[in-house]
Amino acid sequence: MASSYLLCFSTITIWFILCAKHVSSQTCWRDTPCSDIITAAFPGEWEADIFAPASRTISPATIFDLSTGEEVGSWPTTFTLASNQSEVYLDFGKEVGSIVTLQYEVSSVNGAGAIGLAFTEAKNWVGWDSDFSNGDYSRPDGAIYGNFSSAGNYTYVMPDENLRGGFCYMTLFLVGDAASATITNVNLELSFQPTWSNLQAYQGYFHSNDDLLNQIWYSGAYTLQVDAIHPLTGRAWPLPDEAWLNTGELGPGDTINTDGAKRDRTVWPGDMAVAIPAAFYSTDGIE
Repeated sequence: MASSYLLCFSTITIWFILCAKHVSSQTCWRDTPCSDIITAAFPGEWEADIFAPASRTISPATIFDLSTGEEVGSWPTTFTLASNQSEVYLDFGKEVGSIVTLQYEVSSVNGAGAIGLAFTEAKNWVGWDSDFSNGDYSRPDGAIYGNFSSAGNYTYVMPDENLRGGFCYMTLFLVGDAASATITNVNLELSFQPTWSNLQAYQGYFHSNDDLLNQIWYSGAYTLQVDAIHPLTGRAWPLPDEAWLNTGELGPGDTINTDGAKRDRTVWPGDMAVAIPAAFYSTDGIE
């Protein structure tokens, strides 16, 4: 009898340790509590069509020269910017969004300088101005800047209030007199579906013998996923005088479904009539 109790106690202890270890390894967004959704409900070959990345921290895929549009490299790599001479845009390969961290080394500058960051969803809008997201459609969103005043190593982390909800392309450019800087690392912290530790843990699936149809279905599912945001990261009102501001409080809970990752980052009931059933059948991300 004693050995039976010992075996039972040991089994429970091992189970508790394994569960605790699993919970502690979850990586939801910031301090958001993790949901119980941790694995795909229907694993299979269709998972190859999921657009969501396996990690919340990602990097760009390809680097292009802004003036010529020519590909100049693929990630990971380093590249140098010079004021008024070179600008690049980084292609992330899909719709992404949230907080960018940029590491760079300034080799020269005369006075003050800055690295500018601008964001667009479409390639034909890449440039020094971000596309429209703040609700003031009389002007583009402009850019945000990481400032420096001397040579050295720098890390720029996008302010939380400037979280960029949705983009595919990020332009980097340098301003300042005789400035030169080498970009050594770029990464992006994804904030959508904030309660999920595994962004690929879809609770529904679709599969057919038509590859294009499969991609269309999963691109729609991914669109719904990036529209599921933390309730404290909605578009702010009143509108800011410059750039953009995503500090609006949208409602209770840890996730809220909105009409768009970039804009309006707002809940519109008419959109939800279509989005919620679609999310239920694909990701089941309707907490």
